[in-house]
Amino acid sequence: MKIKGVVFDLNGTLIWDTPYHNLAFDIFLEKHDIQLTDEEKRIKIHGKTNPDIMRGIFEHALSEDEIRNFSIEKESIYQGLIINDLHFAEGVEELFDSLNQSGIPFTIATSSDLFNVDFYFREMKLDRWFTREKVIYNDGTLNGKPEPDIFLRAAARLELLPAEIVIFEDSKAGIVAAESAGAGKIVIVNSNKEDYAEFSHDSISHFNEVDKVIFS
Repeated sequence: MKIKGVVFDLNGTLIWDTPYHNLAFDIFLEKHDIQLTDEEKRIKIHGKTNPDIMRGIFEHALSEDEIRNFSIEKESIYQGLIINDLHFAEGVEELFDSLNQSGIPFTIATSSDLFNVDFYFREMKLDRWFTREKVIYNDGTLNGKPEPDIFLRAAARLELLPAEIVIFEDSKAGIVAAESAGAGKIVIVNSNKEDYAEFSHDSISHFNEVDKVIFS
């Protein structure tokens, strides 16, 4: 089936900010005296929503207010760390412009919550390409990755079938979510030099590697 639209994950895909998120979590975990191995971080943190992360790393039940406050605390640390180095990965803006010129609809589907989405709209002027109504984010009504909910909603927001979209994703949980959603094509953005040998999808390490035949 012809690809008719594009959905981008945000963190680690359009913004190569994984080191900043990792450092922010390290600071947050140390503050709360939580010890996690690198493998535990990969399982409990990468690609997941903040509510799922907070429920997974604390050993006691959390109230909704506690989850919200912990999430804002962690993201405030992240925002302070990245504010002077916040930018799209090289080639992303040119790809957005090319998609616009080609009349191909595209949007963002991110596990970030509104606190960070507002930050990105304000600091990166996302409204050059996106309306808030078209951006899918963690609003508390979606199951986190590896469940496919976020990508199914993104396809619906573009008024397309999942099989008609290509999804760009960096996290393994996100790749599984894209597979479960039935995406027509998945492009792995290898922004952190990870091992994706378990997947058979195309992989890029720079957005100038995006082959235009994907959209033909």
